[in-house]
Amino acid sequence: MTGTVEFQNLCISIAYEVKTVMRDSTLSFFQKLIFCFLKIVCVTGFAIGREYPEQRTRAPTLPPPIPTFTTTERQEVAPLPTTESAGEKEKPAAEESTPETRTDFQELTAESADVELSEFKPTVAIVAPIFVRTLQQRKEVLELISSLDNQTYKAAQIILVDDCSPFPWYLSSATGQSEENLVKLPANTRLVRRPKNHGPAAARSLGLGLAMAEHQAQIVNFIDSDCEADSHWVEAMVTAHYYELKKKSEGSDGAILSGLTHAYGNTHVDKFHDHFGTLNGRIKINGEGLLYAPSCNISIRISQKLISQVGGFDESFPKAAFEDVDYCMRASQCGFLTQCVQNAKIWHKYQTTIPQLFRMFKRYGASEWAVLERHPFYFEMYGASYHIPSQAPKVVT
Repeated sequence: MTGTVEFQNLCISIAYEVKTVMRDSTLSFFQKLIFCFLKIVCVTGFAIGREYPEQRTRAPTLPPPIPTFTTTERQEVAPLPTTESAGEKEKPAAEESTPETRTDFQELTAESADVELSEFKPTVAIVAPIFVRTLQQRKEVLELISSLDNQTYKAAQIILVDDCSPFPWYLSSATGQSEENLVKLPANTRLVRRPKNHGPAAARSLGLGLAMAEHQAQIVNFIDSDCEADSHWVEAMVTAHYYELKKKSEGSDGAILSGLTHAYGNTHVDKFHDHFGTLNGRIKINGEGLLYAPSCNISIRISQKLISQVGGFDESFPKAAFEDVDYCMRASQCGFLTQCVQNAKIWHKYQTTIPQLFRMFKRYGASEWAVLERHPFYFEMYGASYHIPSQAPKVVT
């Protein structure tokens, strides 16, 4: 931190957060002490992050375009052998004859919900950006895939966008380099390997474009590689979209839903994230839905209006920080409310050391300016909202 004013602002922020925690009657005195310390770590990291803003990868455009595959880009698509096709020889990429762009999906309308819930069967795709550096992160990706394959409502396609991972997690061993050594993925799972890292926002937009253009997805769920989904996660999102459509409101031509994200572990840092709902978005005091939905647990019902007016995630956010806030605030300006679906649960595997918590909020602070540049009233809107705490038992595996 540099400068007297910045230091004074840091002290004021810390004093406010400590006072808020100490007034929380739901916490024991010991928990208050722990959470006060963790708040100081977060606020300090965020403040220092502001001093070192992230560089934007390109000049932003509105709405940010949603990429689709062209003939040359299809070389990046490398589907792995599935459990159904194991042993079969893969066709060369050049033999594929998929059209360059397909946008003939049938969007869901209010009339689509004029059926019983059991008969409401929209086409769902799941998109997960993947970036693996370590063996532990590889384990987390495989656990994510297993949880997505175990859904009560089966997705038509699970799209894994590998953002040029330095660790070859898609190989069955770290040393194997042959195609025969590829991990066997479920039949409805597709891997897209990118030759260059573009960031999670770009990976999500790429997956969204692929889900729409080649799989005609009507609903797209997003999740992160360090998460596990509850077995009813997709079903809960589909049910919520069904009842949103039943309202027959102006918002029936597209919707954004946010589930609840719970900590996977049971450390003090995990409990801290659960208590303050770090990845649960914030509810607007005026009752108009959420201020934003974290992109690790978000569901988008596709419509032409949403695509043309809101677009995709802004690729100029180079890291996983504030790109979801920007997306939801742009959607709000176009008339789309972001709603909370409390039974659409996932479990997030937070990094739980103090240095990791510090770096997490430093990353957030480094991207805040990009949101303020586009949404100058963000601070006022943030102050007119409150966090959503997570309350769920640890997932049993």
